Amino acid sequence: MESTMKAAVLKDLETIAIEDVPVPEPKDGEVLVEVRASALCGSDLAGYTGQHSMIKWPIILGHEASGVVAKCGRGADNWSPGDPVTIEPLFTCKKCHACRTGKYHLCSSLKFAGHQMHGTFAKYVIAESGFLHRKPENVSFREAVLTEPAASPLHAIERCDIRLGDFVVIIGSGVTGLFALQYALSKGAEVLISDPEEFKLKIAGDFGANYILNPGKLDLRKRVMALTGGMGADCVVEAVGISETLASTVSLVKRGGTILLIGYSEKESEPFDLSTVTLAELTVLGMLAYFNDFPAALKLMSLGRLKA
Repeated sequence: MESTMKAAVLKDLETIAIEDVPVPEPKDGEVLVEVRASALCGSDLAGYTGQHSMIKWPIILGHEASGVVAKCGRGADNWSPGDPVTIEPLFTCKKCHACRTGKYHLCSSLKFAGHQMHGTFAKYVIAESGFLHRKPENVSFREAVLTEPAASPLHAIERCDIRLGDFVVIIGSGVTGLFALQYALSKGAEVLISDPEEFKLKIAGDFGANYILNPGKLDLRKRVMALTGGMGADCVVEAVGISETLASTVSLVKRGGTILLIGYSEKESEPFDLSTVTLAELTVLGMLAYFNDFPAALKLMSLGRLKA
């Protein structure tokens, strides 16, 4: 195997250079993966523009990827060179309370590829052997890249306890919102999705949204109340992460309803109506990454039940 590889290195603010860098050596429990496909995430763009607190340069960005096993470190006996995989891009301590109780995504020392560790915009990348998932034969490497952005909203929607007939509002029709839409529909929910970009709304309509709304043209709260007889939504999913949309969630949900925050602004505080949260007994949920969600996302892709 060669000793160096090409990598796209974020050197400074909005400065990426293609460089020859050493091929990393897998440690105990790690695997070296030859990257066959890697996607660009919004967090990569935020790191590039200096707006992501977890990304410090110099760094190789990228965390949505698939490839083949190139080399196994000691103890990574469950994989062999040539195995096709998709990468769950996490690194955990294996020692903290969260890790010891199985909630690895809440590890107190959690690290992400392309954030605190070098990522997938390179020929090779290191991954933990336990966070590799075999790529189904009928899923291409390019399609398998989407396992990561599909797993996160799956984790989010599973937290919401959506039931048949629930009315769900999703704010944001980007990649995360579109996957959340499909999961909510699969649970039998009636879904309204809101976004100011018409082309995104068209995709949401093609993906089966019951209602689409451009908040620049129609009042979202009035529409939700009209569709729910003045009650509000059973669940509101925020998938944007800006102050205005985060604050709006409280006015859209019914008394006793649930708000799920996928988006976040990285601000220490946000305007949020906590009085209504208390007096209307609202449930407000956060979410972080994914937790044993990659296998289900891959299976849904393999079965043709996810559009992307």
